[in-house]
Amino acid sequence: MSIDTGLDAGVRLLALGYANRLKEVKQHFVGRDEVVDLLGLAALCQEHILVIGPPGTAKTNLLDRFCQVLDTEPFSYLLTRFTEPAELFGPLNVELFQKESIYEINTQGMLPEARVAFLDEVFQGSSAILNTLLTLINERTFHTGRTVVRTPLVTLVGSSNEIPADPVLGAFSDRFLLRCNLDYVADDEVEEVLALGWQGERERIARGWNEEGDAAPLTDRERTLVSIAPDDLRTLQRAVAGIDVSEVRGTYTRILQSFRAEGIAFSDRRAVRAQKLFAASALAAGRNSAQPSDLARLVNLWTDPRDEPSIRRIVADHGVPVQESGGRVRELFEILQVDLQELVARRDQADSREQLHELMRQTQRLASELRRDHPEDHEALRTVQREQRTTVELFREKYGDEGLY
Repeated sequence: MSIDTGLDAGVRLLALGYANRLKEVKQHFVGRDEVVDLLGLAALCQEHILVIGPPGTAKTNLLDRFCQVLDTEPFSYLLTRFTEPAELFGPLNVELFQKESIYEINTQGMLPEARVAFLDEVFQGSSAILNTLLTLINERTFHTGRTVVRTPLVTLVGSSNEIPADPVLGAFSDRFLLRCNLDYVADDEVEEVLALGWQGERERIARGWNEEGDAAPLTDRERTLVSIAPDDLRTLQRAVAGIDVSEVRGTYTRILQSFRAEGIAFSDRRAVRAQKLFAASALAAGRNSAQPSDLARLVNLWTDPRDEPSIRRIVADHGVPVQESGGRVRELFEILQVDLQELVARRDQADSREQLHELMRQTQRLASELRRDHPEDHEALRTVQREQRTTVELFREKYGDEGLY
């Protein structure tokens, strides 16, 4: 029996396929579900993300994986106080300037031609760089001499250890609608990080190195993520405008009023643009109208990081399910009746050591999710642990203890 969501069948199929691609990205990382969800929503909304946190939290690797979904290569750069605009936007075409006195920037392979960009330490940029970025991220245009060119930018990800107190930089940071605090993984997830990280290192070693000493790029065969075509992404981006958010506007209004009552900084511009996020969240779930659960992403729209705990509390007080940290809180039904059943079915068909290893890892993730999000449901945890033991026993039966851990 089909479910009537009010959404065009073709668009719904694209949206659910896109959501599945994001789930595949999450499987390559530990404790990074939230930022993957935000990247996915940012691409649908054509908005930008500011990631706050220390180095060494897999930001670059995560973005590379996400760009596989969009079938594009990211433009990535680490900014310093000495970074020149030409390093980001391209050099002057000296030959054309000398011969014809025409001022033209050669943007080939540079940020103005990128669909996805990642600027590490984004607030270190000079005023010339930040002013150019403002125009680029707001209007999707770039000025090269007297010519204004349209840019294909889908989303720009900026990162920093902190949001600076400088009000000028604060105004620039407000152009990043989405915010995410990204820290090192929890203690109980370190072992899983080591296992996944070593798997990635082995893949890079196997690929070898290019002449510049960098890891060789992935081959088409190694790109395991199925990408979404640019035209299909544009279809989804246009579909965001057709999502009905009127059903949550009343609750949203009351939440905003509570923000103001408690002195939480939340500009009118941010409040209006947030509605795109609710619409994109509904679309990614295959719906044509927003539900209260879509308001949960308000916790990623803070202006001042110190306001985040208050925003989480206020949003939760208005009946919106909010997770304390990390990502979306999933219902037990989804964990046990969808993911676990799928893993059991795949276990019955597994015919290699690698497949069983992957199933053990994913079952461990389910157990960690239950401990984190549903600590009171001991029976559900026992169910998952029972399937873990069954998978381990099957591995031992087929391959012995060697390579089990």
